[in-house]
Amino acid sequence: MNNDHRSNPYASPYESVKIEDHDHDDSSTDVDETIDLNEKDYVEPSRDSWLASWLATLKEYGWGFHQHGKDHYFEGAGDLTGFAPEFSQQIVKFTPDPGFVPENTSEFFTEETRNKWLGIVPRGLGYLEIKNPEDYDNLPERLGEFPKKFVVTSSVTHQLHCLYAIAEAYSALSSNTSRVPEETPWHLTHCFDYLRQSVMCCGDVALEGQQTTFPEGFDGSDGWDSKHICKDYSQVYHHLDSNRANNKLWI
Repeated sequence: MNNDHRSNPYASPYESVKIEDHDHDDSSTDVDETIDLNEKDYVEPSRDSWLASWLATLKEYGWGFHQHGKDHYFEGAGDLTGFAPEFSQQIVKFTPDPGFVPENTSEFFTEETRNKWLGIVPRGLGYLEIKNPEDYDNLPERLGEFPKKFVVTSSVTHQLHCLYAIAEAYSALSSNTSRVPEETPWHLTHCFDYLRQSVMCCGDVALEGQQTTFPEGFDGSDGWDSKHICKDYSQVYHHLDSNRANNKLWI
């Protein structure tokens, strides 16, 4: 498939920033300053027994588990099954890009706007073929539209698909109602609730300050000054594209 019309899929829609170094010389690592042990009641364990106890505690609290011969660790907003790798993280500063949902909503239906959306999703839109499903635990039910392959989809592309559907319906209702998709009523009801739970699951607690882009007279935060801890989206994109169930380019 010729994808020359697409933007660079690895180009982040936000700005990566570096973490500033901070000195922590005023913090203390002296255990004696913070812990008062009664020596007559305290028996120092051997190094090996202490390590075994520590590892058992990690296992008890679910910091890792063993599945089908490989170790897999939980990652925030990650994959429970172990099919997806663990992705590196970046400090990211969001930047506005009105090209995804133009203020003149009739422009949403131009090829330029559609290509911006297609430029941030992989081929197959996150529909993934799992070739050896027996190697993984906790897999969801396979998609019925692929009877000869074990195919599932992924949350990040589902979220982008829902966001696009909302933007499409909003743009159509405010510019040309004949463009409103037939499935809009039930589809948007689903998408609103799905995105609500997705946002709550992610639980991004990055701190945000005073707005700089609102019209005069409006206070609050626009979120453009904050720094977020994010997965490296280029790695996420590569994983989804490499394991795609088909080459269809859509959103």
